[in-house]
Amino acid sequence: MAISQELEKARRFKREKAKLRRIFKPMPAARFKAAAGLVEEAAFMAVVLADLRAVIDAEGVVTMFEQGPNRYLRQHPAAKIYCSLVQRYTTVYKLLMAALPDADKAG
Repeated sequence: MAISQELEKARRFKREKAKLRRIFKPMPAARFKAAAGLVEEAAFMAVVLADLRAVIDAEGVVTMFEQGPNRYLRQHPAAKIYCSLVQRYTTVYKLLMAALPDADKAG
């Protein structure tokens, strides 16, 4: 990956992390401090999911797989990773939402 792509990815990660910190700042201070790792992971997963989504949009959900003389259609590796990661992202986000005070969960 080129240096400019790495810098752009780092910027996107930093923006996502800042956005999530603003969203979850209403948590009690002790919870917010404990949830810092989850916020970091959620930001990372959001950036990776966006990258995977771009690959899937460009290349499709299925690809042709060749093994010897045989050719098969199979799920694109990026789609497989995306499906797995989006489930984990949802779990992390639910944990963060559960840590918010009740007034912030409603709206």
